[in-house]
Amino acid sequence: MRRPVLLLLLLATTPALAEPDAWRIDPVHTQILFSIDHQGFNQSLGLFKASTGSLRFDPDNWSAARLDIRVDAASVLLGDAKWEETVRSWRFLNTKRWPQARYRSRSVEQLGADHGIVRGDLELHGQSRPLDIPFRLNKLANDPYTFKRTAGFSATATLKRSDYGMDKVLSAVGDEVQLRLEAAFVRDRGKNIENPESAVTTEDGDGVQE
Repeated sequence: MRRPVLLLLLLATTPALAEPDAWRIDPVHTQILFSIDHQGFNQSLGLFKASTGSLRFDPDNWSAARLDIRVDAASVLLGDAKWEETVRSWRFLNTKRWPQARYRSRSVEQLGADHGIVRGDLELHGQSRPLDIPFRLNKLANDPYTFKRTAGFSATATLKRSDYGMDKVLSAVGDEVQLRLEAAFVRDRGKNIENPESAVTTEDGDGVQE
């Protein structure tokens, strides 16, 4: 009879694994830059805005992290209104049919003190493909201006647009797309990563004391 009692005591005194803190994206300080070949002359540059996003992240246990980011495909900026409309059209992004891109992590691996890799899936142009994103944790601290706990990341990735069904005018516009991501997340305790839209508009009450 002693063993079941001891087992119950051990279970009662063993601390439960805590859910990683919830973080919401800071859309003002989060951008997705891309470059793509222009007939061999140069690399054309563009920008997307991440519309919503959430992160579960424990700085002491990166493997428990979960990421969910949504991007407004029509937010593409190229410095020319006519070219932007072409990229939004059926020839490329077809934003009327697929207005959002979405990236969701499957796993996160820490590779060093300040860097790791996210393995996940990118949904773009009606297609879903695996995409690994190496990243660096730049800083995790209280923002002295907002008084909010903030985590800042830099990341890079490469994809082929033809893998997502965008195979028009490959002779003029390159297939390979280089991505650079600069992201900031604000801690937002108690929010649900499965509903990133609600997390964006919720004010965080964190103060400077941690």
